[in-house]
Amino acid sequence: MARERRLEARDVEAIFREFAAVMSELPPETEAGWLDASGDLRLAPDIGRKLRAARGVRDLLRQIRLSRSEHDDGDHEEAK
Repeated sequence: MARERRLEARDVEAIFREFAAVMSELPPETEAGWLDASGDLRLAPDIGRKLRAARGVRDLLRQIRLSRSEHDDGDHEEAK
């Protein structure tokens, strides 16, 4: 089961850079999202799928998961 993970600023920056690369490949008139009444950015569902499907983002997210997993395992090792 998937669980929430906290991301560091460098992780979010890398994700946004990859996202920008994906967005730059779309036609400019593509509806990509909206700002809700609170001013929060909401992405269109198909944009989210494109982002998740982008190879660079998949690889980046995998690296983040692995580094977090290794970090978590290290914490457990130190506690023993």
